[in-house]
Amino acid sequence: MTLSLPLGTRFVVPTTGTKKYTAVIPLPDGKRRRVGFGHRDYQQYRDAVPRALGGGQWSLADHLDSFRRADYRRRHGAQKCEDGTPCVERLYSPAWFSYHFLW
Repeated sequence: MTLSLPLGTRFVVPTTGTKKYTAVIPLPDGKRRRVGFGHRDYQQYRDAVPRALGGGQWSLADHLDSFRRADYRRRHGAQKCEDGTPCVERLYSPAWFSYHFLW
């Protein structure tokens, strides 16, 4: 999978809460945007977060069931944001990260 992430993006596993990963995205003004995604209590198709960027921590929860993946992607891809656009198309949103890196 080749997705373009901003240079310096990394992934961390939060120590509190229910999220699997937090993507730490550097912004041009020197600040960082943190985006939590995934739920610790649920499986995913495949943990595709690059190991070099801090991923691979949730590979034990991979189910690799293509039917479950198709169902999830159909449901998740149909969710709309407040402005009416599909949430999975909003770059670097929690839905975008889950769709591309876990499912």
